[in-house]
Formats: sequence, structure tokens, C-alpha cells
Amino acid sequence: MALIYIVEDDDNIREIESIALSNSGHDVTGFACGKDFKKELAKRKPDLILLDIMLPKMDGFEVCQHIR
Repeated sequence: MALIYIVEDDDNIREIESIALSNSGHDVTGFACGKDFKKELAKRKPDLILLDIMLPKMDGFEVCQHIR
């Protein structure tokens, strides 16, 4: 199925989303911060990104600008 990246600083939310999507057959990778996400994005492009806007240090808008 799809490769999905979750960028969410709240561990509980990230875990719930990951479990739900994994149980649906998707390959899911979670990231707690934009910095780690950007490193992985350079290696492998996902089919979908779930991006939290209120992230520490680098907010979701900055991450989105980097993706574009």
C-alpha cells in the first residue's frame, strides 16, 4: 500500500495515527520533529505526509515550504 510519513511531536497522537494506518496495511514512519523528517525525506519520498503545524523549533509551515 502507501508509504505514509507522520510528523507529529505528541508521542501519543503519532502512535495512534501510526497504529491505525499500519492496521490498514500502510507502511508508516513517524517523526517527532521536522529536522528528522527532512533527513528521511531526502532519502525516500512518501505517498502521503500527515504534518502537524505546531511543531517545536521548525513549525509545520516551514516544513511545508521545504517540501515545496
